[in-house]
Amino acid sequence: MRRVKLEYSVATAVEPSARVMETAAMFGLGVDETRSIRVVPPCEIPLPAGGVVFVTGPSGGGKSTLLHLIGRHVEADGARVIRFEALPELDDRPLVDVFKTSLGETTALLAMAGLGDAFVMLRKPSELSDGQRYRLRLAQTIDLAQRESSGVVILADEFAATLDRQTAQVIARNVRRWTRKTAHTFVAATTHDDLLEALEPDVLVSKGLGDQLQVLTRC
Repeated sequence: MRRVKLEYSVATAVEPSARVMETAAMFGLGVDETRSIRVVPPCEIPLPAGGVVFVTGPSGGGKSTLLHLIGRHVEADGARVIRFEALPELDDRPLVDVFKTSLGETTALLAMAGLGDAFVMLRKPSELSDGQRYRLRLAQTIDLAQRESSGVVILADEFAATLDRQTAQVIARNVRRWTRKTAHTFVAATTHDDLLEALEPDVLVSKGLGDQLQVLTRC
């Protein structure tokens, strides 16, 4: 099992107001407005092969920063990272033509992403709804991962956030089933904790505001 040790702080410099400077001068004090804010406290996060890591917490709590740190750490170790939101655009051809796999493999891939309807598979990416395009990126992610000879780490920020909640539950279960059959690690981050049961994460990371962070693993 791969493990990453993380910690991240940022230094902020705030220009003191004229009133702050005047008050400090009255009492003979110096003013130092440079502060260090700890966004991610020292922690160790397991990345199980064939497993799911679920990062949850409020908006602005640092989930995206945490995913960025995980990706940077994994890449520094020489492993492959696939960032869900940074995938290249697919050719604007019918969906059954955009993947370099057999027709059977392509239809199975699209079905896993909730795009198994025949009429949808014959459409082009530009003809899809926003939710369908999101699911197409999921199919693209799985296709890229399956081409790798060893396990990769997939980072999905705001996972399924744009989908209706029923569809999000279905997609989350499909991701869980697929991950169990592979050596890949799927790291999903979202404010929607309603996906906890569907994803059945091996590792749950609760990222609160400031440096609040808790890592729970399955026994």
